[in-house]
Amino acid sequence: MVEHQLPKLRMRVQFPSPAPSQVLTVLLSLMFGSVVVAAEFSGYAVLGTDYVYRGVSYSDGHGAAQLGGDVSLDSGFYFGAWGSTVDISNGPGVQRDLEIDYYVGYGLDLSSKWSVGANVVSYNFPGTEGHYKYDYIEYTLTGNYNDRAWLEYSYSPDLYHTGRSSQNIALYTEWQTVAQLTLGAGAGIYDVSNLTGSDYSYWELGVSRLFGNVDIDLRYFDTSDWVRTISTPERAQERIVLTVKFHF
Repeated sequence: MVEHQLPKLRMRVQFPSPAPSQVLTVLLSLMFGSVVVAAEFSGYAVLGTDYVYRGVSYSDGHGAAQLGGDVSLDSGFYFGAWGSTVDISNGPGVQRDLEIDYYVGYGLDLSSKWSVGANVVSYNFPGTEGHYKYDYIEYTLTGNYNDRAWLEYSYSPDLYHTGRSSQNIALYTEWQTVAQLTLGAGAGIYDVSNLTGSDYSYWELGVSRLFGNVDIDLRYFDTSDWVRTISTPERAQERIVLTVKFHF
């Protein structure tokens, strides 16, 4: 799906994505060369018929191109960057055309099946014009059961630099089929009532398949309603998105 593509444990920056099929292992020597830390780098490029975030189109129903990369350390820490073309207009003179996100986080295995994580994401919209400064920071806690179910809670203390907070809770699950297809379903509630006076719920249902280094995903999205400042009636309506993701 065309979503924020963050490491699987912590779900994009929104829902989990398949592990990269090719990983570059880098050995970093620390002080005196006595401690060696293994790091893994993964990169990906994404082309999609739309870019949907929490049920809302961020490309106005048009195609989107995305690029990202992650570095994961054996200690459990990770960091990375992700960017996408966007097409978001909230009225005359209010336009966003590019999104670039930076993130850092930590994941911990509690057992062979349970893991938890935390991350901080900086959302940035360079060259934005409009009434708000749309850049903001969000803090997230996640729980993962057996790479089958993910629960996520996110909080931003200062959405769009308005001094108003927002929070989001989401649940996602996926499972494999005998035909090498991955079925996934998820739902969430995005509470932006401190800024807009209301919240909304969203959900998705999708199927994907990995062909070597290429992941093809077909997904249905919808929301309960549109919310001013966050979306428009057109951007919040139901839609089907086809995504092709290239791992390298």
